Amino acid sequence: MKILLLPLLLIRLALPLAAGENFTMGSVVKSDKWKMDRANDREIFDGNVSFRNPRYTLQADYALYTRPVQTWNIKGDVYTLRRFDDKSQVEVYCDHAIYKEASEEAFLDGVGRPVRMKYTGADGRVLTGHSLTAKAENKTGFMYFDGDFALSTENLDMFSGMALYSTAERSFTLHESTPLAVGTREGYNFAINADKIKFFRDSRDTKFYNNVTGWVKDSLPAVKKP
Repeated sequence: MKILLLPLLLIRLALPLAAGENFTMGSVVKSDKWKMDRANDREIFDGNVSFRNPRYTLQADYALYTRPVQTWNIKGDVYTLRRFDDKSQVEVYCDHAIYKEASEEAFLDGVGRPVRMKYTGADGRVLTGHSLTAKAENKTGFMYFDGDFALSTENLDMFSGMALYSTAERSFTLHESTPLAVGTREGYNFAINADKIKFFRDSRDTKFYNNVTGWVKDSLPAVKKP
């Protein structure tokens, strides 16, 4: 059941898990081919690789586990889904993922396409994001997004060169390439640049730091006077 570990790390960074949860209960692992390479001490899963249980789904085209270095190499339309008791869920999409068990680190690459994530809250609100690559560290509780980062809510779009997600704060910190936030709030359109933008996932609060510039304008249609 080691194939469970990579998506577990991604989901633990997205939302805290309850202590003592047993994710192997009722789980089914499948692939078209499974090979034990005893000479190199590794396992190969090839074609329609999947891990499923009522809470959890992982899908990919190929997975290689190299036992001496305790590393997973997963390729081809990698998709993870984690469902929670409050009806919220997290989805992550990429094309290539490497997971190192000893250091509990995951490296994600879209291979020409963005690494994408989607969080759907219990209230139905959706938060989506993408970047060229991402790195997740379970021990520190951080996830790093590198290259063309974007984060969107129902009324706000944010862009930066890089970003950091903190599990403890449940916040995204956008930095590099003059972060920008564009959106609509209380009847006004706005666009704001800053050296750093901090966005809190649950409250939707947004903070701007250093060299803050921008504009605000009325987004409501003008009313003609009689």
